[in-house]
Amino acid sequence: MTSYNSTAQSEGCRLCQLGAAMVLFVTGHCRRSCFYCPISEHRRGVDNTYANETLVSCDADLLREARSMDALGTGFTGGEPLLRLNRTLHYIKLLKRSLGAEHYIHLYTGLAPPLRTLRQLFNAGLDEIRLHPPLELWDAFDQSLYCRALTDAKAVGLHAGVEIPAIKDVPVILKAIEHHQAFLNLNELEFSDTNYDEMRARGYTSQMSSYAAAGSEDIAQDIARAAPRAYFCSSTSKDSIQLRERLKRKANNLARDFDEVTEDGTLVYAVIERANDLRFLESLSKERFVVIDGTVHTSWQTAFKLIQEYPALEPQTSIVERYPEGIIVEMTPAGHLLKPKT
Repeated sequence: MTSYNSTAQSEGCRLCQLGAAMVLFVTGHCRRSCFYCPISEHRRGVDNTYANETLVSCDADLLREARSMDALGTGFTGGEPLLRLNRTLHYIKLLKRSLGAEHYIHLYTGLAPPLRTLRQLFNAGLDEIRLHPPLELWDAFDQSLYCRALTDAKAVGLHAGVEIPAIKDVPVILKAIEHHQAFLNLNELEFSDTNYDEMRARGYTSQMSSYAAAGSEDIAQDIARAAPRAYFCSSTSKDSIQLRERLKRKANNLARDFDEVTEDGTLVYAVIERANDLRFLESLSKERFVVIDGTVHTSWQTAFKLIQEYPALEPQTSIVERYPEGIIVEMTPAGHLLKPKT
C-alpha cells in the first residue's frame, strides 16, 4: 500500500483501511459529468441502492449486510447521495439506531450543501462529510459555495474535508483546508471501463501493472509533502487492500466451523454431492459438516480423509472457493487434487 500523511487520515478513512466500513451506494443519479467518474454502467444513472455489492430493497437488506461484516462504520456515496436526501437521512438514522451511536458514518458529496441540509445531516447522526468541488472551481475554491459549505459543516459540528482526485496542484484548496482545520483526501486517478475514452482523450495513460493513471501518485506525493492535512489513497489501497480486508472481515464473520478463510477473503470448503447414503458421516461430530439439499459441506481436510476411507466418494467430491456473498471463484474436482504429480 502507498499512502502519505497517514496521521491526516479521517476516521472514515481509517475504518476503510481496516475493511471495517460498509460502502453504501445511495443512488446512481448525479447531475455532474466528471470525466474521471469510474462508476459502472449498470449503476450510473440508475436509482438503486447498494450496500457493498448487495442490492438494498428494504431496511433489512442494509442491516443484514452491515452485520454480516460486523461493520464499524459506513461510507455514503453514489452518484450523488444528497439528491436523495430523505433516503440518506433515513439510512443514517437507521444505522445509528440499529448499530449504535458509535457506528461512524461519513458521506461523500459533489454538491455544496446549504446550512439547513448540513444541520439535518448532523442531527440525523452524520459524523463526517467530504466535499467534492468540480475541477473548474479548484483554483477559485475560496470564492465558491463549497468553501462556504466547508465553513458551515465545521460550524454545525461535522468533521469536514475535501476529497478530489490527484490531478494537479491545489494551493487554494490547501489554504482553505489549513484555515478551517479540515482535511484533504487525494485519490489516485484511475481508469475504468466507463471513463477510459475520456481519460485517453485528455492524454492520460495507465500504469503497466494497474488501472492507475501515470503521474497521479507523483502529484499527490508533492501535495502531501507540503500539506500535513493532506492524505493520499492509492488505487492499490482502494482496490486491493480495502476490498480484501472487508472481504476477510465478512468471511471471518460468516465462516462455518469447517470453512477455511483465505488471505483474499474467500472461503474454502468441500462438497460431496448426491450423498444419499450418509452413513459415512457417522464418525464425524455435527460441527464438522452440514447437509444442504442432499449435498454434504465439510472441510477439505475432512473430505480427503473420507475419500481415503470411502474411495467411491471421490467422483462426488469437489473443493469450492467462494466469496462470502456466495459467488464461486473456483470449483475443483477432488480427484484432480489427489492425482500424483508427474
